[in-house]
Amino acid sequence: MSTSEQIDPHDTEAFDAWYDVHRAALDEGREFAVTWAREEMRAGLLTDTAYFGKEIWAVRDEAGAIAGTLFLDYPLKDNTAQIQANIAVRADVRRRGYGTHLARTVAERAAELGRTTVKGQLDVPIDGAPTPGQAFAAANGLTVANVEVHRVLELPLAEDFLSGLAEKVAEHHQDYRLISWQDRCPDGYVDAYAAMQATFDLEAPMGDLEVEAAVYDAARVRSGEEQRLAQGRSGWITVAQAPDGTLAGYTELYVGVHDPGNAFQWGTLVSRAHRGHRLGLALKVRNHLELQRSHSERRIVHTWNAEQNAPMNAVNAELGFRPVELAQELQRRI
Repeated sequence: MSTSEQIDPHDTEAFDAWYDVHRAALDEGREFAVTWAREEMRAGLLTDTAYFGKEIWAVRDEAGAIAGTLFLDYPLKDNTAQIQANIAVRADVRRRGYGTHLARTVAERAAELGRTTVKGQLDVPIDGAPTPGQAFAAANGLTVANVEVHRVLELPLAEDFLSGLAEKVAEHHQDYRLISWQDRCPDGYVDAYAAMQATFDLEAPMGDLEVEAAVYDAARVRSGEEQRLAQGRSGWITVAQAPDGTLAGYTELYVGVHDPGNAFQWGTLVSRAHRGHRLGLALKVRNHLELQRSHSERRIVHTWNAEQNAPMNAVNAELGFRPVELAQELQRRI
């Protein structure tokens, strides 16, 4: 077996060979797999950012073909004890030590970078059927720290259905204002929007995951916008403005030109002081209307929420989301 080698994403041939193995292994047997499209992943690796380090690695079989892949990313401004690892092995060469070899590479890189917590994620069947990935994770000391449900919703939704939901909850937040934009946060809201982003990981249910508050400011918002633009992603964002002018909540939807059949529901958050006004549903309804008024073609929107996040799961149920698989978030102290 060859030693692990770091792949240069600037090398088109090497990256494409790595990507073909990585995506095929991750998508295998999953009806609603949503691995980043090739050009999204390439752009994500090539776009400079001060907030995350990203690396891709591979191990080769006896014929010199890539047998296993590793994607590493690690925060640079916050949560600096952590490293996130994603290992994938070709189906025809599993149980031959390639995954274990890459797991050792994770441990080596973690030590070199001074990281003490390894994180990962497994997408598993909704019925709880065991997978080889779960056995591999357990054998390498990773335990399940949080479980999120992957739900999907077929778009477009009928406009009268969305309008009816908006009317249903409007009386609960009459003093709040909903503001929407596409792609770039207006300058007048960027600081407040960044402040809300910083609290997301602490306010959303995270189970036993070790999480620190994110370091978020206007510069980080702009950096994220630039990366998404480079990846060909368009975003629809709606925020709720409280009577005193502060932001009370937000929600985000993204669609990419390289993956037009899917849309992604990213963060949705209502600050604790403003809960109880049905803002979660109001924000999502408005954002879906904004998306569909400019993109009415058929697609599937994906969202992930912790099992214990009852309020947001109720919102998703009202919109018509249905569960399709589980995302197990894994963690190991080293």
